Amino acid sequence: MFSFIDLPGLVSTLIGSAVLTGAGAAGRRLLSRRARAAEGVETTAPLEAPRMLRRYTLLRATGPDGIPAQYATTRPTGSVIVQRVNGHPQRFELTDVPLADGTFVAEPLDYL
Repeated sequence: MFSFIDLPGLVSTLIGSAVLTGAGAAGRRLLSRRARAAEGVETTAPLEAPRMLRRYTLLRATGPDGIPAQYATTRPTGSVIVQRVNGHPQRFELTDVPLADGTFVAEPLDYL
């Protein structure tokens, strides 16, 4: 029987070309990552959730009308803010503790 295609030679050629293609793709990917790292570009997405506007009630601080002072921000919990209370700067830490009115607690760090 006469064969136009040498089957073992064809299979080995296909396997060899697949290995070379995979090695080339892996090399290009590695070089691309090194170039991005050298430029300072992040290779992974940040793990931070999208920020939302939150309203905070500043504990031990009232406005001129006697209503508790509030502060709106997109900063994450644990951040420290500075607000003027009775004409003096006072630091507050933003927490994730909710209040009944729908705001969150901002605890004072400085006591006057």
